[in-house]
Amino acid sequence: MQKIYSIHTSVALLSDAKRLADGLMQQRCCACVQITGAGLSIYRWQGAIEQAEEYYLNIKTNKACKDRVTDYLQQHHAYDVPEITWSIQETTQQYAAWLAQQLRKEI
Repeated sequence: MQKIYSIHTSVALLSDAKRLADGLMQQRCCACVQITGAGLSIYRWQGAIEQAEEYYLNIKTNKACKDRVTDYLQQHHAYDVPEITWSIQETTQQYAAWLAQQLRKEI
């Protein structure tokens, strides 16, 4: 099995989700961004319990590009403290090869 990175973040607006996805794809630091939502987030912020509708991004990349994705999100995210989490997932040889091919600049 091959390993890939799945990076997650959330945003308040669908337009912000699309903007981040487009930017990441243009930078060629991910092979795919899945946008889902809207969902309800309930969280504590500055001493108060808040509720907000959010859209969720699931960003597929590899180890070599993970830091580029997280750096991009930190620089371009609309939130003061964005949720940026990741997990390593096992996948098929074919999917990992497709993902790696999408990250090459010479395509």
